Amino acid sequence: MTLLNKNLRKRILIKGTEAGQKHFSAAFSCIDIIKYLYDNVLTSEDLFILSKGHGAMALFAVLEEKGKKVPWEFVHPEIDEELGIYATTGSLGHGLPIALGRALAKREKGSKGKVYVLLGDGEIQEGSNWEALILANKLNVNLNFILDWNKYQAVGSIKENMDLDGLSLEKKFKAFGCKNVAIIDGQNEDSLAVFNRLGEGLNAIILDTVKGKGVKFLEEIHPHSMGFEEGSERYLKALEDLS
Repeated sequence: MTLLNKNLRKRILIKGTEAGQKHFSAAFSCIDIIKYLYDNVLTSEDLFILSKGHGAMALFAVLEEKGKKVPWEFVHPEIDEELGIYATTGSLGHGLPIALGRALAKREKGSKGKVYVLLGDGEIQEGSNWEALILANKLNVNLNFILDWNKYQAVGSIKENMDLDGLSLEKKFKAFGCKNVAIIDGQNEDSLAVFNRLGEGLNAIILDTVKGKGVKFLEEIHPHSMGFEEGSERYLKALEDLS
């Protein structure tokens, strides 16, 4: 299968290395959905929140492509609505409650816009997410949950640490009132087209992704944090994979 958004991944590698960043694997697993949403789904009334703040470089790359001057030196997103960043995240479990508040505000103002929030599968272990889901089901808001199921958190796999996988998470989202729940290939453009067909209310899409997608050795060892030195053998190998 052809690698999507190879040039954006390369941009993340180059600019992130210049800025001393280390969370490349998290960015590479979610760059495809962020790019797809901004190019094909989001309207002027919609809102996107990156709750898995460790994937910040993916959001920066897409915003930069849209003509924004992004802070590559920031490890996590810091709220700047003029830039297109609508929540400060990185501390886990904050993005979904913020997204719920934004969705409720849109409902109260009569806006037709929807809110999309991208969560990490390690982050979903935080209780604040499930409290927000309970409330979202009661409030009748337009809110789309996107889960980056790349299988690994900071220390080990999701399965080993919390016995969570795509199927168990799918059942949980359904139990908490999401009317449309699906597991899709999160790095395939044909699969991502499901976002163009989502209706109103609560929807949950679980993205089956590969942590570090696009750089072979990152895909194999899936590190939470690993930096590069410009010109090093590891850096040049990553560049080669993305060229």
